[in-house]
Amino acid sequence: MKNATKKIGFFFLSFKTNEPGISISTELSKVLNYCISLSKVKRKLDLSDDKFCIIESCEYDRANAIHKIVFKSATHSYRANLIDKKTVEERENPKKIDEGEGKKTHLVIKYKNGDAIVLLETSQKGLNMKQIVRYMNSYVRHYNASHKRDKLTYQFDFSIIPRDDFREVLDSMSRVLCASIYVDKQILGTAALGFSDRLNSVQEDIIIEVKTERQGSIKAFAFDAMTHLAGVKKTVRKIRIKGKNAANNDVTIDTEFIVKKEYVETLMNEETGEIFTPNMLSEMVELAKTF
Repeated sequence: MKNATKKIGFFFLSFKTNEPGISISTELSKVLNYCISLSKVKRKLDLSDDKFCIIESCEYDRANAIHKIVFKSATHSYRANLIDKKTVEERENPKKIDEGEGKKTHLVIKYKNGDAIVLLETSQKGLNMKQIVRYMNSYVRHYNASHKRDKLTYQFDFSIIPRDDFREVLDSMSRVLCASIYVDKQILGTAALGFSDRLNSVQEDIIIEVKTERQGSIKAFAFDAMTHLAGVKKTVRKIRIKGKNAANNDVTIDTEFIVKKEYVETLMNEETGEIFTPNMLSEMVELAKTF
């Protein structure tokens, strides 16, 4: 074994649904358990004409509310001669045209305050978050096709959690679509609102949601809200801003979620070049615990 450094990407996993109040952790567990119950052949999804993937393993760490998942993918339909890097000698490639070298992709999902936070191993040959969400949605449809009752009424979606400075990310957004401001429930009884001061059964955080008009942007409002946050932290708990980046990808800024580390040190098999899964997942879980 030798040491290896792997980069980690961070994402929020969410729903597209018209059914309010469903739990992301409960529903994701249902879909993951269904996938794992299938035979390996039935777990395979073709991503393109020459690439497929399969969920290899899934384990739930109940104590830390974390899913540990491994996918495998392979690219096939290409079997040119192999070339030795030292001698530059060529030999016939022994693999079949339908075979490809397996590539692992590791991810952990941390559940916190109703959110599903994904830590994903990133690499050029592995799976990206878009492909993983596509896989999960494919098996939502597969689940519904095999169940006459208990239909799943959603599709999974995701947004990027940026690593950079919040204000820089906000400034780089092409559009800001929504700002959710989490405030202390005591604001309901203040002179400003005066609704009621009988708040014993009211949840701690009240969410004020500000949305843009069609095709508009509330970037200026979002900047003002973040500036205001610095001076009123006792009243405003956090701000979550959703928008689009220059590549039209969904991006979510959450002032409570600060990415402090984006690499993990792990072990690699020198003979095969494969990452040692137990060590990789262990390092990713330790990183997830910091959030």
